[in-house]
Parts: sequence; structure tokens; C-alpha cells
Amino acid sequence: MTPGTPPTTPASRPLTVALDKALDTPFTHGTLASLPGWLRADDTGDADIRAVGGPAWTGRLHRALALRPRAVLLSGPTPAPPETVKELAALADAAQVPVVVDTPWALHPATTDVVPALRAAAAQAALIEVFTAADVPPAHALLDQLALVRATAGALDALRVTRLDARGHGATAQCGSVPVSFSGCRSGIGTTDTRLVLRGAGEQWRLDFAAPSSARPASVVRIDADGEHLLPTRYETAHRAAWRHTHAAATSGTAAPSTLHHLAADLALFPVEALSA
Repeated sequence: MTPGTPPTTPASRPLTVALDKALDTPFTHGTLASLPGWLRADDTGDADIRAVGGPAWTGRLHRALALRPRAVLLSGPTPAPPETVKELAALADAAQVPVVVDTPWALHPATTDVVPALRAAAAQAALIEVFTAADVPPAHALLDQLALVRATAGALDALRVTRLDARGHGATAQCGSVPVSFSGCRSGIGTTDTRLVLRGAGEQWRLDFAAPSSARPASVVRIDADGEHLLPTRYETAHRAAWRHTHAAATSGTAAPSTLHHLAADLALFPVEALSA
């Protein structure tokens, strides 16, 4: 069974979910409705799972952990002090409450399906490039890009931000011995998209993502001496996959690939002035 995938036989009852105001949206309710045997929105009692999101999320996550649910979903975290996130991670560990961090691309099935191949390719890569065009604050886009590279290629260090303003961002980092380039522009015109390209001498990989709420699926292409190879398409949003991981964490203790510890490590790379962006 793929980690984060619910069992083929539903539990005796769906787990109840209490949604933060920022997540109490038709999109979230539609996602939960697609997993009816496992999850059900219900804020009338002590919910099995708490979902937190939106700006100023650290205080709400602290309150959610105090209620000791079976798991917490943290969706779309914005930049915050890494020390605060480390404290929350320690609190979650002490309370034995798993926290799954839901970002637009790190938990996308198109990403998680090819992680072993990408990790092997990254060891021989010459360069990794990530670009995002979306109408979101550039600091938020950079944080999500860091999570994507960490999930696909490994831990990052030596982040150097060359631009971070209202219009876009640029940065470089190292993933082991491989240089990584980050860039993005804030734009409400045209198609929202994100691309990760891993370039090497023997093979290249290209991951293309649409807007997180889009019905257009992500695509993964491997390029080698025989040409371009389009991998099987997965018709699932990253948000739905994050809920699957949360259910697995709550019911079987399965560790999620994206946690508060990973988030704290990414935030520790951020320039101080960007942590409140």
C-alpha cells in the first residue's frame, strides 16, 4: 500500500473533521466529500481531526494541539519564525499528535510517485530549477518551492535570496552538491503554473503543476537518449492527497512526507525580513 493511502476497506465510521474558518470552503468540502468512507466535516463535538490554515496559523495550531485530536492538517502555511514552528513540532511530538503539512506540490501524487527516481537522478544532476507564476505573495511561493525540492531531491542548505519583493522572487541554494535555482513572479494574468526541471547529463525530468484548485492534472516527463517519456497521469489534487496522508497518520500512525519538522527546516533558511511576509 502506498504511504498515505487509505485502506481499501473503510473504517467502521468516517473520522470527523473540524475545519478552521480559512478552510471552511466549498473546495475543502468537495475534497472531503470525495473521501466519504474516511472523513466527514463535523464541528458539533470533539473532532478526530483538526484542520488549520490561513495567516496567523501558529496560534490556531497551538490551540488545536491542546485539544489532542488524532491528527492535524496544516494547510497552506505562510512564513513564520522557525523557532515558533520548532516549538510547535516539539509540542505535537509530546502530545503524540501527527501534523501533516499541506502545500501545493510537495504531497502531490505526481511528486510522491517519482521520488525514488528523482532522488537517484538528483545525485547525478547538474542543476535543479523551479519556477512559479501565481497570484500569491512571492515569499509564500518561495516557501512552497522549498517544500517541493525537499520532497523530491532532498534537504537544502545555503539559501541565498537575490530578490524578494511585491512582484517576484529569485534565490539559489544547494541540494547536496547540486545547485538549485528558484524564481517566480506574482501575476493574476494567464495560467497559474509551477515547473520543476532537473537537468543532468544522462537524463532530465520535468514536473509541471497547474493551480492547486485546478482540474488540470500535473504532468511528469522523463527525457533521455530515447526521447521524452510521459509518465502515467494522476488525477488527484495535492489537497486531496494531503487529506489521505492525514487519515493514514490518524488511523495507523503512518509518518507523512511533509511535517512541521520539514517546515521548520525550510523556514530556517529564510531571510529574517521575509518571515512575516
